[in-house]
Amino acid sequence: MAACSTSTAGSSSKDSKFDVTYVMSDNLGDKGFNDSAAAGFKKAEREGFGTKLLQASPTDPQLWRQNLEAVSGSGKYRLVFTGPGMHDNLAAVAPQHPDQKYVFFDDELKAPNVLSIRYAQNEGSYLAGVLAATAASDPESFPLVKGTKKIGVVAGEDLPPIQDFIIGFKQGVAEVDPDIQVKVSYVGNFNDAQKAYDLTTTMYGSGADVVYNVSGPAGLGILKAAADTNHYAIGVDSDQNALYPKNVLASMLKQIGASVHDSIQKEQSGDLKMGETVIYGLKNDGVGLVYNDELVPAKVKQAIDDAKQKVISGEVKVKSNTLK
Repeated sequence: MAACSTSTAGSSSKDSKFDVTYVMSDNLGDKGFNDSAAAGFKKAEREGFGTKLLQASPTDPQLWRQNLEAVSGSGKYRLVFTGPGMHDNLAAVAPQHPDQKYVFFDDELKAPNVLSIRYAQNEGSYLAGVLAATAASDPESFPLVKGTKKIGVVAGEDLPPIQDFIIGFKQGVAEVDPDIQVKVSYVGNFNDAQKAYDLTTTMYGSGADVVYNVSGPAGLGILKAAADTNHYAIGVDSDQNALYPKNVLASMLKQIGASVHDSIQKEQSGDLKMGETVIYGLKNDGVGLVYNDELVPAKVKQAIDDAKQKVISGEVKVKSNTLK
């Protein structure tokens, strides 16, 4: 059994501060989802909160459960955070510890001691789709495109939240040019960067001008494929633009870290409400698009900002199969 990796700082009950922990079903270093979450804990740590991040191999679900049970029964942590892949574990453990507060992000569990956090990734992906289609239609501004009217998405698994990325992305593409084809391929997991690389290379070889990364840690292979074949890609979850600055147009941010920090702040002020589901979208900066300024001209940014305002105002309703 692999040992968990931890990081600790701060102390509880100092200046109304307390300890929190994050039980992971994966490791840090993905330059995306997990690292975004870690940034939120790091910010809380700098403010004096105690933090502990429990990493675990993505192939060791037994350890995920053991870690969750251990922190839930310790009496040490005011909030226990967990996320993707932990639904069944949390559903089993949370009722056994009714006085323990849990924050479950990027998923949902109806329980009186669980706050669920969802992200309107469909809205952020809509903007990514507008950008991808705009780039694919404008070789003058985006010289790497071939004008094939083909765009790709490489996703980790065919899951409802992942479909929200794809649905929103396709809607954004169609808003610009309904004749552009969007091909979707699935890695089958979120950790096989080599397979993601191979699928992406195949997409570019078939004419795709832009590929959207929706593959978590495996997505690092997508971005590398873009660089190796000199095509455009769009990153996800965290700002991945600097990884391959000549090829990554932008990154669709899911503000995991911001929602983590916000939850800790609300618990400190007494405003955190258990048993509810909170949605972070474009309106409350829960998702968004961060540009590679060297590749995306101001006129394109303005067009995408106009599209964003239409979503925020309700003029444009981005489809979803998970969010009401």
